[in-house]
Amino acid sequence: MAYVIGGVILGVFVAVIVVLMKKDAKECSEMVEKLTEAQKKQLMETKEDFSERAAWTQDAIIGKMVEKGDKYNVRLVWYNKVYENNEYQTFTIADASLSKAEQDAHQLKVGDIVKLYIAPEKAESAKIVF
Repeated sequence: MAYVIGGVILGVFVAVIVVLMKKDAKECSEMVEKLTEAQKKQLMETKEDFSERAAWTQDAIIGKMVEKGDKYNVRLVWYNKVYENNEYQTFTIADASLSKAEQDAHQLKVGDIVKLYIAPEKAESAKIVF
């Protein structure tokens, strides 16, 4: 009986993960579809600036901004040609946050190009740099 309960719990967990992954992939696809060919080309040709081991900066485009209290949750579209994972050499998304003070100072909006700091091995793996 314990094995059945464990199997059901594991099955529910896997189902939730699959649903979230599909939702994320759909959102990424929709954001990429909204990009112009010039924007796609710019992201694909961006130069990476390796600031430290396993961390770099490159261009990204703001795909979505959602206000949450005193900050914005930002989804960025970028082209992965460095980190060899299942999203290697594809457009992908990164989550970052932006304070209202930074937003007011730089007047960022959806579609703007920003510098994205990417450090896959760190807890805060993606952030916008100015």
